[in-house]
Amino acid sequence: MLIETGVPVAGYQDSLVHSIQKLGFKPENISLAIVTHGHGDHAGNARFLQQTFKIKIAGSKGDLEKFTSGKTELQKSEDVSIWGNRLRPYSDLSYLPFTPDIVVENTIDLSQYGVNGKIIPIKGGHTPGDLLVLIGENLFVGDAFLGTFKSQGGGLAPDGHHVREHFFHENKQLADENLKVIEKIALENKVKTIYPTHNGPISTYELTKYIKEEPLLKLLSKQENDLLSAVVKGNSDVTNQFLGANFILQTADLKELNKNEFIESYSTHPKTKIESWTAEDFRIVFSNENTAVLTYIEVLKLEGKDAQNVAVTETFFKEKNGWKLGYKKEVN
Repeated sequence: MLIETGVPVAGYQDSLVHSIQKLGFKPENISLAIVTHGHGDHAGNARFLQQTFKIKIAGSKGDLEKFTSGKTELQKSEDVSIWGNRLRPYSDLSYLPFTPDIVVENTIDLSQYGVNGKIIPIKGGHTPGDLLVLIGENLFVGDAFLGTFKSQGGGLAPDGHHVREHFFHENKQLADENLKVIEKIALENKVKTIYPTHNGPISTYELTKYIKEEPLLKLLSKQENDLLSAVVKGNSDVTNQFLGANFILQTADLKELNKNEFIESYSTHPKTKIESWTAEDFRIVFSNENTAVLTYIEVLKLEGKDAQNVAVTETFFKEKNGWKLGYKKEVN
């Protein structure tokens, strides 16, 4: 059995066949290929496998329109992170249209294909027809979420075994709700390892941890953007409210500023006017009841200069009147 059929680009079909053979299998002996949803990087070679090797393809009813048109239709998706906007032009892949041999509407037992597992449809969040594939203690989740990534060499590279939101979803609310659905399925079936198609894998524990931390992540990310907005507007009183008494900023050139120095230099009397200052792509890398460490990408635009992206690590401390920013380090 095969999960996903890969991207519709030159040379990929040969690479796919070679990879299958390298694992000791013959493509013509594959009884079923499952496509988790209708985007081109997952369904791109389904028709090739159908026609060349007579492999049956399973795909969801919810994405049938995508399959039969061969269109990824990213215009229907909402950008979830800064990477959505950046990667959208390279991700809207068209592919040869096909009709699935098995149109999935309900859970399908895979024992008839010699596999201890199931195909499980969920209410689409990434696309209308997301599918999960459960095989023993392993759960394949397509693009319900991503494994951790980092910016590297102009692209993205795997970075640990944690959960990250996908770049875009057609229904973000459902995508968020599906995380708990996936967790429930994983716990009920004693899943040890969860495989998003991109990056990963992660453990069920890491998914549970992410779901638990998500409310705090939303709170701190909003608080950070509100802080930057206050700095841009020169509102030092509001800026002061977000910062702990012992706040320290370590800049990219290793200078250190305390709370008063930061407010003076960035908010009250900045040497160069800040046109805009925003933050995206937040992730909690550590948290307990009183401390949280957050990473994100900061976009700073100074007057007369090009916008700069800066990788940032911040430490927040919980005080009587809420979470306060105690330490900020610019990584770049």
